[in-house]
Amino acid sequence: MEWQEFIRDTWQTTLVFLGLLVLTRVLGKTQVGQLTYYEYISGITIGSLAANIAAADADKVWNHYYDLILFVALTYAVSLITVKSRPLRKLIDGSPTIVIENGKIIEENMGHLRYDLDELHGQLREQGVLEPAEVQYAILETTGKLSVIKKTDNQPVTKSDFNIHLPDPVFPVEFIMDGVVIEHNLRKKHRSQAWLEEELAKQNITDISEVTYAGIDSKGQLFINRKTPSNYSKNNSDN
Repeated sequence: MEWQEFIRDTWQTTLVFLGLLVLTRVLGKTQVGQLTYYEYISGITIGSLAANIAAADADKVWNHYYDLILFVALTYAVSLITVKSRPLRKLIDGSPTIVIENGKIIEENMGHLRYDLDELHGQLREQGVLEPAEVQYAILETTGKLSVIKKTDNQPVTKSDFNIHLPDPVFPVEFIMDGVVIEHNLRKKHRSQAWLEEELAKQNITDISEVTYAGIDSKGQLFINRKTPSNYSKNNSDN
């Protein structure tokens, strides 16, 4: 590879990397979560356009980059429209489809989706269901994921069935991550760093850098995890 080609490949690939970093943030989390068919195809196309930029001749880079920007802009516009328009959302993403009702497999619906029994049984097993007869409703979502609602007799017993009432869980809040205090979370919970240091001292921790994680857990209690040294090197040296 000549020096000029090396420089060209470096800046083109860097341009693709930075562009995708920004553009995927614009498109949002749906592009990296459970994908609908439209999002799946969209993601593949964006990757293909990005590859064209990295491999393009120097005089064609900005042409391909414009194609990428335009496609992402159109994808973003469609995502905004589908949020507002349910008919268009159903047209693009499709609709959830019931494939089991009251323990009976609805073969007609499965045929329309080209969804076979092996796939159905496999996804039922992933949900801890061995027989369709245990299921009240099984719904194939637009992402391809199977949602299962078991019949009442097959659902696990809960505390409310025994009239046992517990406090609702609290959303966890981090105070320390990798030895660094997250000050805005302390302020959100009306706590001070002095309070945090006092709580750490109760567990004989004098240096915040000794803590991997500390925060309020789902029960509303302060959880502290001290860093622990790895025995990997020691074990290797003994062998």
